[in-house]
Amino acid sequence: MDDYERWSQDEPEVPPDESPEMDIPDEIAPPVLPPMPDVDDLPPVPAALPRTSRARERHERRKQQKMADAAVPIAPTRQLRPSGGFKLPEIHIPINRLVVYGLAGAIFLMLVIFGIGRFKNEPVQVATNAIWVDKEWSYGNRNDADIAALAQRLRDHRVGTVYAWVGLLQPNNSWTDIAELDKAKSFAKQLRAAYPELAIYGWLSIGSQGADGNNRLGDPTAQQIIADFSKRVVTDLDFDGVMLNIVPVSDGDETYLAALRKVRATIGTDSRMAVAVPPDWTPEEVGVPIPMQIKPGTVWAKEFKQRISLLADQIIVTAYSSGLTAAADYSAWMAYQVAAYAQAAAELESQTEIYMGVPTYEGQPPMHDPAVENVASAVAGVRAGLQQAGAASSLVKGIAIYGEWDTTPQDWEQILSLWVN
Repeated sequence: MDDYERWSQDEPEVPPDESPEMDIPDEIAPPVLPPMPDVDDLPPVPAALPRTSRARERHERRKQQKMADAAVPIAPTRQLRPSGGFKLPEIHIPINRLVVYGLAGAIFLMLVIFGIGRFKNEPVQVATNAIWVDKEWSYGNRNDADIAALAQRLRDHRVGTVYAWVGLLQPNNSWTDIAELDKAKSFAKQLRAAYPELAIYGWLSIGSQGADGNNRLGDPTAQQIIADFSKRVVTDLDFDGVMLNIVPVSDGDETYLAALRKVRATIGTDSRMAVAVPPDWTPEEVGVPIPMQIKPGTVWAKEFKQRISLLADQIIVTAYSSGLTAAADYSAWMAYQVAAYAQAAAELESQTEIYMGVPTYEGQPPMHDPAVENVASAVAGVRAGLQQAGAASSLVKGIAIYGEWDTTPQDWEQILSLWVN
């Protein structure tokens, strides 16, 4: 339905060394010990037993003789123990223990590398889909149980962005539902408490024609009204951003771009701006089905798509109401829309996020036939379009379900089975 018309692993324990005492060559320097803790924190050390090993005695005599022969002053060493009567025990590290430590360290390093590799290769489950919700939620005074159920459903279907109805700019430049804005603020607060990771945008519906039937987007007054209300949505109502659904917009409309720039400058870079855009209704690419009810060549040029991608954080392609009469044709038409928008944005290395609209709303013949345009045919088209887009497909973050109010249990099940899983 046209929204304008509705509202450490530990090291392995090394067994005690039972090897015989060895005659250690002089070239092996004693190990450097780390600084010791305060003596009061250590357990009492028993008096050292007299050593009777002849190998040790020979080693000590040779060592003393070499020191006397060298007659070289020895620089003072760093104190490794506190002053007083405490004496550090001598430490012996036989060769076999060094080998054990080396092997243990190598094994530990291999385990760490293996673990990191497994962590990096496992995909992170990110909630990247979106959904439109109407005033039955944003102005409905729902209780906490209702909000919790909605939040859980969104999580289950990996929906991480909500476009919640806030208001419509009427032909006289006044906004609807002004008296109920506090309810929208309460809804955003409730939903964020139930689902803190969720991004919540205020959905603003704007007809480009004014009361006189002319394009009002070029009017500085109208632009300021749109920008000021957008600022109010993100500051007073505490939404994460605004989603502007402005219709109709013709290819190359500079007044539309001017309105987007005005909103962007007013809300600042800390708040996000999403825009709902039309599909290329009658693609000129050979082999893409086109509806008979719409004038040929009703498309947006690649350059116009690119200019919008540089202004908006998100682009929602409302790829439905095509007027096509076969599900296979709709899927092929949808695939074209995915590739066209993704490739256009990718050429400029744009960081905008693209969402493809998936219809779940009631039939509106002749343009929207649910037997033709539905979750199954739309998702099939999105998947085909991602393949056609190649590397540019990374800009397509998910689907945008339009809308929550008409989505049936069967629709939810198909979203889960055909897309999420």
